[in-house]
Amino acid sequence: MKRTIRGLAPVLAAAATGTAVLMGAPAAQAAPAHSAAVLEVKSATWGQLHAGDCEQDNGTMVIRSDGTGDWSATTLTFQTHSGDVWHSSFDFKTTAGTKLFSAGTFDSPRMNDGNPPPRYFWTKHFTYDAALFSAVDIFKTIQHSSC
Repeated sequence: MKRTIRGLAPVLAAAATGTAVLMGAPAAQAAPAHSAAVLEVKSATWGQLHAGDCEQDNGTMVIRSDGTGDWSATTLTFQTHSGDVWHSSFDFKTTAGTKLFSAGTFDSPRMNDGNPPPRYFWTKHFTYDAALFSAVDIFKTIQHSSC
């Protein structure tokens, strides 16, 4: 004769969890307690820019409240076989126009022309003082470019 005791499985599982915790071993059902900080993001995109015989399309600047940022763009050149390079640097400002910090100079890969010219997608990662994040007006950011 087989006897079933209702509610015994949860009691045994709780006892096993308690034993694992007491012994310092992680219990399979225990979830770590943590609090995740909310990461804020600001971004701006430049349309098409020209410098010399080079072009930049959809350059995008992203900064995060953790003090990290990323720059990405697609560039191309119309008249060189020697390897043009697009150079970008940035001044980040407040709404009032006060300069907070600069980032860059970021350089594209060496570019050659063609028919049609090849497009070069590239990214650069950077860090800055996270305490400045809330003061940045991302739409007041100035990009300085040359090629």
